[in-house]
Parts: sequence; structure tokens; C-alpha cells
Amino acid sequence: MQIKFKRNMNKFDRGFRAIAGSTLLILGPVTEYITTDGLSGIIMGVLGTLALISAFFSYCILYEVTGFDTTKRSDES
Repeated sequence: MQIKFKRNMNKFDRGFRAIAGSTLLILGPVTEYITTDGLSGIIMGVLGTLALISAFFSYCILYEVTGFDTTKRSDES
């Protein structure tokens, strides 16, 4: 069984999510710079991980649900 995702994010969106996800992971559970609360660190870590995963696969489930697409199609004028 093979799962195929339709890419719905462009390079800028992917880069922004990668930077935001990395920042959330570093500032949240790793350094506890923003908050010292353990639950907040876990939430920031989960959000950072989700952002990195979506950037890696160029796919956002919320974009799919709402019909939003940031990719540029060469066949569309």
C-alpha cells in the first residue's frame, strides 16, 4: 500500500514552517526560555514537530480541508 500526498505548499511556506518549527522546538521543551511550565513546553514541542513534518512532506491537512493551495502550477495560466 502506497500513500501519496498532493503537495499543497510552496517553497516559502515550507521554509517558514521549518524555521518556525525549529524555533518552537528549541525555545519550548529544550531551553525553557519562554516558559518554565512543563505542559507549555510539551505543547510547543508538539506544534514544532507538526510544523516540521508538514514542511518535510509539503503537505498541510488544514490546507486540504479548506481547499487552500500555495503551490504554483505550471499548467495554469
